[in-house]
Amino acid sequence: MDKNIFPIGIGGWGIGGFAKKDSGNDKKDIEALVYSLKKGMNFIEVNYWNSEGHNVELLAEAIEKSGVDREKLFLHQALYCYKNETLEDVRKEMKKVREILDTNYMDSVEFDVTGIEKYGFDNVAQFLKDVLESGETKFVSITNSDLKYLKKFKEIFGDKMFCHELNFNFEIRENEHMGIIEFADENNILNVIYQPIRRNKTIARNWPLLVELSEKYGKTQNQIIFNWLISRGFLPLTKSSNLKHIDENLGALDFKMRSSDIEKLNGFRTGWDCPEIVFNNEDFNNGKVVVHQLSNVFDDVYNKGSCLG
Repeated sequence: MDKNIFPIGIGGWGIGGFAKKDSGNDKKDIEALVYSLKKGMNFIEVNYWNSEGHNVELLAEAIEKSGVDREKLFLHQALYCYKNETLEDVRKEMKKVREILDTNYMDSVEFDVTGIEKYGFDNVAQFLKDVLESGETKFVSITNSDLKYLKKFKEIFGDKMFCHELNFNFEIRENEHMGIIEFADENNILNVIYQPIRRNKTIARNWPLLVELSEKYGKTQNQIIFNWLISRGFLPLTKSSNLKHIDENLGALDFKMRSSDIEKLNGFRTGWDCPEIVFNNEDFNNGKVVVHQLSNVFDDVYNKGSCLG
């Protein structure tokens, strides 16, 4: 790795809209991206499916306005099968994104389990070998993976395997319970965390431990969470169009918690009765939850009184 990655990354979900394009917040989104880039945040998740590609257009404009050199950025592209019927469609999407961002390579590209199983594991593995060899990407990654595919990716790609992007936060620990995080930690695979503060839903609960540590260190609950995740070697992603919120997130970097408090956070459990987890969107049915939806269903499940106490 020839780039120093900033401890907090920029997530793409919500920039320029969500599943559909929405230009209503373009000015604030660009301003926030420029501000974040100038603050040193250089890991950027790129997802062309999100906002029908508009987020990539806004990102390109923000990078140009920021004046940050491309070689200082780590561009990480998520590749989904939602609108890509074949791997050739995926490759076309990669090319389109590189053209918009005016770069001849991505630093990393990732597939999820749904895409892997739709296209076939061997086909995806060969595809990734091809784009590595061509220089279209420097590294490969995976997102929302079970332990089986995480191990297979590491076995095949070795030191070209960069990260696993996954759901983990103060309340959601299922990827840890399944040994997925431990395997990544032990095999030099970076754990990249989305929804680290559950889009501010965690602080709304005022968990006593977070309240205690917030008062002890004179920091917000969100800053406690970010600091804890970073102390574990994780890379949390965040997206905000509010400059004050960006500064709050960055304020997680200027203090150090006692090891005993880190252990309290590590040991915390809500006791919620997590539904059965699946990793392929196609396997979803009543009573089961796709792994990337854990943070979204947590409140409903917990509020129904299904916590184990």
